This record gives sequence, C-alpha cells and structure tokens, in this order.
Amino acid sequence: MGSRVRFGKSLTAVLVAGALALAGCANSDSNDETSDTRTPPAVGLVGDQAAEPTGSTPQLTFSVQALAAVLDPAKTTARGGSGGDELAAVYDVLLRYDEKTGEFVPRLAQSLTSDQAGNVWTLKLRPGVTFSDGTPLDANAVVASINRYNTNKGNGAAVWMDAVESTTATDAQTVEFRLRKQWPTFPSMLALGHGMIVAPGAGEGEAFKPIGAGPFVLDRYAPNEERLLSARADYWNGKPKSDKLKFIALSGSRENLESMRTNGIDIGFLRGNPQAIYDTIDAGYPGSFSILNSGGAELVNNREGRPGADVRVRRAIALAIDPELVGQRGDNGLGLPGKAMFNDLSRWATDVEGVPFDPDAARKLLDEAKADGYDGQLNYIVLQEPSEQAIGLAVQSLLQAVGFTVNITNANNAGDIVKQVYVQRDYDMAHAGIGLYEAIPYLGLETTLSATSTANFSGYSNPQMDALLGKLQAADGDDQIRGVLAEIQTLWNETVPSVPVSSVMIYVAWQKNVGGVVPTATGIMLLDKAGRN
Repeated sequence: MGSRVRFGKSLTAVLVAGALALAGCANSDSNDETSDTRTPPAVGLVGDQAAEPTGSTPQLTFSVQALAAVLDPAKTTARGGSGGDELAAVYDVLLRYDEKTGEFVPRLAQSLTSDQAGNVWTLKLRPGVTFSDGTPLDANAVVASINRYNTNKGNGAAVWMDAVESTTATDAQTVEFRLRKQWPTFPSMLALGHGMIVAPGAGEGEAFKPIGAGPFVLDRYAPNEERLLSARADYWNGKPKSDKLKFIALSGSRENLESMRTNGIDIGFLRGNPQAIYDTIDAGYPGSFSILNSGGAELVNNREGRPGADVRVRRAIALAIDPELVGQRGDNGLGLPGKAMFNDLSRWATDVEGVPFDPDAARKLLDEAKADGYDGQLNYIVLQEPSEQAIGLAVQSLLQAVGFTVNITNANNAGDIVKQVYVQRDYDMAHAGIGLYEAIPYLGLETTLSATSTANFSGYSNPQMDALLGKLQAADGDDQIRGVLAEIQTLWNETVPSVPVSSVMIYVAWQKNVGGVVPTATGIMLLDKAGRN
C-alpha cells in the first residue's frame, strides 16, 4: 500500500470538549424567517476560489464557534470550529484528509504503508522537521506524544488502545504500529488528535506549553476573547503566508456573515443556520461546505430507572417524531431533516431508511408500556434559545399527541446540556446531537454505541451492536463500510439508542480575496498557505 491511504483498499476537559464538538446542539444560533426551499451544495469547496497568495498578509482573523480552552490535543478534541483549527495551526497533523478523494495523504508524515495482511503499519517522517523549540520531530517524539495522548485519555484513546498492540520507533524517522485486529481505516486516527504531535519539552500540568511542529506558535490567549498566533519562519513547509492568526468567537453564524460583510473577519465558521449559510453562499463568499450527520437528535437515556430503559418507549418516541415538522419549526424547512444516521448527501448514506413517522404504531407501543406500569412521563431538556425552543415545542406536541406527558426543562446554555447529559447523564431525553463526521464514521459510531465506551452518553448496550461495530472496524473499502452501516441502521431502527432528527450544515466561508485555506478531517482548516491576495 502506498503513501496515499483511502478508507480501506479504496479508501473531565476531554469529555466536555469532545461532547461539544462531536455532539453539539443542532443549531448554533437563531434562524431567519424564510419560505423558500433550497438544495444544498455538494460537500467540498464552494464558489470561486482565490489563488494561493504570493505575498505576505499581516494578520488573518478567523471567527470560530468556540475557542479552545487549552491548546493540548489530549484535552481539546480536534474538531473544526471548536479548537481543531487552533490545534492544527500549532501542531500540524501527520496525515491530512482529502475530502475530494476520501484519502488520507501525508503532511508531517512522508508516507504511511501497511503490510499485505494489514496488521503492521509503517510511518515514515519527513526529514528535517523541527518543533517550535528547535528539537527534532523524530520517531521517538511521535511515540512519546501518542503514549501521552492515550495516558491522558484523549478522544479516541480507548479505541486506539483496544486495537493497537504496540507503537515503536524502529529508527529515527520510522514508527511501526502493530495492530491486534483488522482496521483498514486506522489512518484516520493520525489526522486528528493522535496525529498532532506534542514536543517532549512541552511539559505537563500547569507547566504545559503548547509546543508543536505546526506553522504557528502561541502569542497570546485571552479566555472568551481571542487567541493570537505568530508564524514560524522555520516551518518545514515554508514560512506561512500570514504573519499572524487571530481566532475569535462571535455569537453565531449570522454575526459571522455580517462581520465578513464589513471586513471584520477574514474567515467565518457558520453552523446550523441554513438561512445564514445560503445567504453567505449567495453573497459570493467562497468556502468549504460539509455536513455533520445526526447533528440534531433527541437523545434518550437508556439506563435502568429511566423511561428509555424500555425499548418500547424508545421506539414509541422515534415513531412519534416527524423530522419534517421539526425542521419546519426549527429552521423553516431549510435544513436536512431525517432519522437515518447518515444523510442522503453523505458518502456513507445507505438504502436503509431511519425509523418512519407512524403515530399509530407509537401509540400502540406506549399503551403496552403503560399497561406494564409506565406512567408516560418524560422530562425533556432543551436549550433556552429561540430555534431550539421551537424544536422542543414541536417534539413535545408530537409526543403528547400519542400519549406521552412531556415536561420541558430549559437549559440556560450549551454548557448546562453538556454537564447534565454528557457528563452527569442525568436526563430522560434531551435535544442535542450525536454528530457523525464524514472522515471518521467508525470512530463516531464506536464512541457513541459501544457498551464499553466512556463517551456512550445514552447508556445503550447491545451485544449484537458491539459485534457490528467490530465488523465495521474491519470493513475494507467504501462498499463494505456502507454494507455494515446498513446492518447497523437496521439494528438501530429496532433498538433505537436515540432519535436523529436532522443533519447539520457547516460552512466555513472566507473573503473573496483569501486563498490557500485547506480543509481536512472534521472540518478543520489548515492555514499555513492562507492569506489575502
């Protein structure tokens, strides 16, 4: 296998940050009124892209969804818009995801190959690469950083430790990964947190310093205000096109568009507001369009003592919900409604549809559960924000129409939902999200559904599903992966871990004169070649 790797042959703070990035609320800000319908663009680059700049730009300003609290890949999950862009700017990545081809291509790595059996993967590093403190990025540093990441339980660490038997430096520029099970999509791990190599001199705890091999170094961080990075003249791929990067987090997608119109920002992250995204595209701002599959969902607590411990109740909830109606209330019909795990726009969409809207079947199942003693009560957590409240009221009315009594509890902010749902797991049902990225379908489903996953917020446990997750991990090639995903969707429909209601649109837009922005996995933007023309 060559240095270009495709899926298969053709292909604490950690928890809180991961929950926000992987399964955030369906909408990041209120939507505007509209009666139009639209067809979303294809996933990938949109609009007329400016050329890579030839000169230097004093500063680029990027408004993201949330600033990373700490620039440590073991503590901030590497996801676009919520820390991943900043992490990549400081640490770079071993591999980059090419969304056009579905391949993982070398970045800090020179190559990644596997033996014929797929049990041993060999990573070759680019020669002469250094960290920002001047020390070499060698094989020992890679091994130490990956071990540190797993010790600190970074996102995906449990999946790695279950599958990877050993990580060894065989010479100064070579790292060997020996796997104890088949995992053709293993390269995806080296495009995110495991592939963001922390220098040995970074330290730990309060003494930690963000020292990486990326194109920028940290200048200043003011919590909830800004993070300022400066370019490295000695970066392995040449001095960055922008002397400084400034990361800020405005209050939402509409605010990012308005700031672009006044030249207040150069790059803006828009998520979950279809009208603002379409307005941005209509205004001619180029960018990168992606979807977060199952980004909007009704999360159901499956644990004992909760109504959702009864599969009949879970199935009744799913059958009672009409995603089209929910979408009309939440985003005026401009979004991507649906109960399947992967949207029709997704590379991983299958022929198996999600649970249908069937209130009569829902009523029958609920009556059965009530006959066995269930009182029909559901406590439902919803973010106190206009579009989220509209979704919550729509879901409440649909469920009450089949016999549930739904009590809405308002969450003041996304942090309250994270704490109660993803950390304390103290809820019956909540409107939030699951979040399945195109680049990492296995990792997303494994962490969400596995009985042994610490990130399994619903408490769902099913040996048949665990077996299918193992089959998905071993799947080789897009067709095999989609085949297993169809089996998982079928079992999902029968057992209903939670209820997807929509996929979420994401658009990272930039000014028309900005070029050189390169997307990678989970919507992270690589910015070493980005600047103004």
